[in-house]
Amino acid sequence: MSNLYFVLAACISICGTSGRQSGTDQGPLYTLYNDLLEHYKPYIRPRKNPNDTVEVVVSYSIVSVEALDETTQTVASSAVIQFEWKDDLMTWNSSDYGGVQFINIPVEKLWFPDLSLTNGLEDLSLILPSGEIARVNDDGLIQWYHGMKKCTKCSLDMTKFPFDTQTCSINLIQWVTVISQVNLTAGGVHIESSMFQQNGEWEILDKSKEVIVHTYTEVYIQTELVFTFVFKRKYLYYIITNILPGMLLSVLNLGVFLLPPESGEKVSLCISIVLSYAVFLSVIGGSLPEVSDTVSIFSVYLLTMMFLKVATTLITVFVLQVYHQTTEEADSLSNRLMQRQIQDISKSDYEQESTLVKQQTPLKKTGKQLARYLNKIGFTIVFLLTVMITILCFALLLKE
Repeated sequence: MSNLYFVLAACISICGTSGRQSGTDQGPLYTLYNDLLEHYKPYIRPRKNPNDTVEVVVSYSIVSVEALDETTQTVASSAVIQFEWKDDLMTWNSSDYGGVQFINIPVEKLWFPDLSLTNGLEDLSLILPSGEIARVNDDGLIQWYHGMKKCTKCSLDMTKFPFDTQTCSINLIQWVTVISQVNLTAGGVHIESSMFQQNGEWEILDKSKEVIVHTYTEVYIQTELVFTFVFKRKYLYYIITNILPGMLLSVLNLGVFLLPPESGEKVSLCISIVLSYAVFLSVIGGSLPEVSDTVSIFSVYLLTMMFLKVATTLITVFVLQVYHQTTEEADSLSNRLMQRQIQDISKSDYEQESTLVKQQTPLKKTGKQLARYLNKIGFTIVFLLTVMITILCFALLLKE
């Protein structure tokens, strides 16, 4: 019986030895991985002393700006967020593991800071790893690079469109933990030059970072990180498609006064210019926010110029009325004289009609002169108003 116990003990010893040897044969990385995660709990703060605070450094590197939509006031961008913190439970002596100084571990198996994007277009969303890997050093320093592509809200100021600059930010705040447990620090804000993709409409002028502490109660205090970027619009496209055509229509509007009244095309030209400006207003309106606390100076300029085109139309109609009214009165008397001449009338009646025609001829000349005079006055007034309004508009747009 004793021999049977001896044989069983020997088998168990041999099996245990072979198991350890098989684990050792897989290398120090395998052994280190098992040793680090054997009793590790990812939902517990990585501090041996529960009163110690986890210091987390957060850096933000923008990779690209896909779109900045004026109508919905949102920004679609891609970025890389870098997290760094120390984990007291992820330390080892590298000499015990074949000189291994760092190891890569899935983030889901580690403790990581709870952060939420507060100004996202969707609901509040936690920043969670999606199959990502963290680098763990032998001194417990953990580095996690999280790729994020989000659409965030941005309040736009369209006053100086299309020479405007917009300031948009990424807001990250603690979700459950408080500042006594996890202290967030803004490490840096960068433009990742090696991966950054230029946007055809916007360029980045400046960047900054800010740490805001929110005190809700004496105990419940949280940190918010704000990474801010200043975007400047590339205005060459808008100069070609909006500004220059609008200014050319303003010059064309002055040509209405240079067109002689006898042509009969003055009013039709005025109406065509007014309709063209109406189209421009609709095009510009499609590029501006549907709801905005500010009004674009360029939109006000176009609206003012449209009122000026309407005033030009009214002035033209008045000038044509003065011109044709006196002409028709004189022509009607001339027609009556010709009819009288054909008919058999007395010499005295014919002389009376001739006298009336001679009296109306100066009136016809005076009416044409008055119409031309009013036409010149209208040209001068509209020209001065066009120049003054244009200079004032672009002085306000280009003012720093």
